[in-house]
Amino acid sequence: MKNLFLSAVVATATLASCSTVSSILQNTFPYNATVLVTAGSPANTELSSVTAGQSVNQLLGSGANVKDIRVSNATMSVNSGTSMGVFKSVKVYLSNNGSNQTLVASRESIPDNVGNSLSMDVTTTKTLDNLMKSGSVEARVVYVLKQSPTSDISLKTSIGFSSVPVTN
Repeated sequence: MKNLFLSAVVATATLASCSTVSSILQNTFPYNATVLVTAGSPANTELSSVTAGQSVNQLLGSGANVKDIRVSNATMSVNSGTSMGVFKSVKVYLSNNGSNQTLVASRESIPDNVGNSLSMDVTTTKTLDNLMKSGSVEARVVYVLKQSPTSDISLKTSIGFSSVPVTN
């Protein structure tokens, strides 16, 4: 009887922990997009690049399980040997194939000695449920260079989202 009770407690704890881990994974998820800034791109000019991304349905398998999707953090990084200081400013917009464009992160007046990674300012507090649950999401990165790069720069955007589980 004692073994049966102990087995039941262990099974319950295991299932509860799996559910908790699943909930955490579904309620904090990343979105990554990489764009290429080509060598010789003009300085002091607003440039942009669009890259296809993934919706929450593609990332998690079901967007019906989450709601109140919000940007929690955003970073940008460039390949080693390059500094984010080459940029004057950067902005990231998310949209549904170019429509319903929403500014989600930005950074102005980037210092020269910032290194190859940069924390962005999250610029929206509204929920992005409709956008992130749509069939396809794309990221548009808008940037201004301080100087024309002599080699290609791979610019990676990482956006973290938080959400709340849907309870029935």
